[in-house]
Amino acid sequence: MDQFAGTSVGESVKRAVQTGREAFGPAWKLNGFAIAPGRIELLGNHVDYNGGPVLAAAIDRFIVVAVASEASPGHAVQVVAADVPDEAIAVLDARALGGWRNTSPPPRALDYARGLLAGLIERPSLTPRLPASIAIAGDVPIGFGVSSSAALCVSLALALAEGFSGPEEVVLLAQEAEHRAGTPCGTMDQSASVAGGVIAFDGATLAVERLSPHLGDLVFAVADSGVERSLSTSSYPRRVAESREALQRARRQLGVDVPHLAAISREQMDDLDRGGALPDPLARRARHIVEETARVNAGRAAMTASDWVHFGHLMTASGRSSATLYEISHPRVEKLVAEALTVDGVLGARMMGGGEGGAALILASRGAVPGLEARLRSGYYSQYGLASRDGLIHICAFAPGATYIAVDDASGIT
Repeated sequence: MDQFAGTSVGESVKRAVQTGREAFGPAWKLNGFAIAPGRIELLGNHVDYNGGPVLAAAIDRFIVVAVASEASPGHAVQVVAADVPDEAIAVLDARALGGWRNTSPPPRALDYARGLLAGLIERPSLTPRLPASIAIAGDVPIGFGVSSSAALCVSLALALAEGFSGPEEVVLLAQEAEHRAGTPCGTMDQSASVAGGVIAFDGATLAVERLSPHLGDLVFAVADSGVERSLSTSSYPRRVAESREALQRARRQLGVDVPHLAAISREQMDDLDRGGALPDPLARRARHIVEETARVNAGRAAMTASDWVHFGHLMTASGRSSATLYEISHPRVEKLVAEALTVDGVLGARMMGGGEGGAALILASRGAVPGLEARLRSGYYSQYGLASRDGLIHICAFAPGATYIAVDDASGIT
């Protein structure tokens, strides 16, 4: 547990254990904990599933799955979640979930567990830790755009299976769980959660490169817009479909087998515009991906040089493109971003994640945070009746990657 010292993991572990013992009895004996962080997407909005690069970071908000082996025969999992108090203990039979897919999204928390088990049971290379009873707790905000579902699926994968050939297999199983639950996501979110720290993610190869930027006295803040969102019911699936159609049309017009939208150059994009190959809105979707790919490359160079002023400008431009060309933002999120940008010490701000609600990502000096919060509470949050709420602004630190810790190595946390 040493790598999580100073984070909130201990509290989530304690809540998971308490919930498990209340549900399964005081004699409930743990085997271990799976821990997975949420993530922030620094630059690269919606380019991962278009084969492009993303800069992302695991953050110090976590999902914990506490797991105990059961003596009963079979492949059942008993599940209880501390943060879903209205749900009773669920019993999921992995064998009965072969081929399962959610036919009525949006997914509920247990649908991710069903999707994980359905994927696991069809992977003979992995060894299921079944039968089992698990308790889930965490502090990754739901609907913020910080990938609570990816953190949950990664944590479930590590808790319920062993024998992974490497990090990529964890990522792919967690992604499959989300797909089966009804969310057509890429693998950037899971990759950031598994890798930890700051990463450069390649959407074409799924490769992950760890980076070591120096923020100095700067912080990334995530500010809640108060507008709930869900990837499965937002325009996200439609943007995925539009991107695929734009790619097919671009290939025909250019006469070359472009592997993905992010591989189209600015010159090729200009040719597509001149030729009218992409009708609206496909042309705007493709242009966002092409220009966002260039912003990520520029952002990586700025990060390496610790040029956070330029990085902030790129963040803001990314958000504007996401709102106007990709049309995946929300008017209230854009209002929140605009207000944040008026605060001295704020270097950049943008909508984040799948879009249509959720949160804004803000890069600011640490000393500017009190003024930022005061401005937002007296302005945006007051306007929408949110000013008295707690937990509206989260200051994020970079966090370690996901792991499974056997109970003997948990430093007596329980």
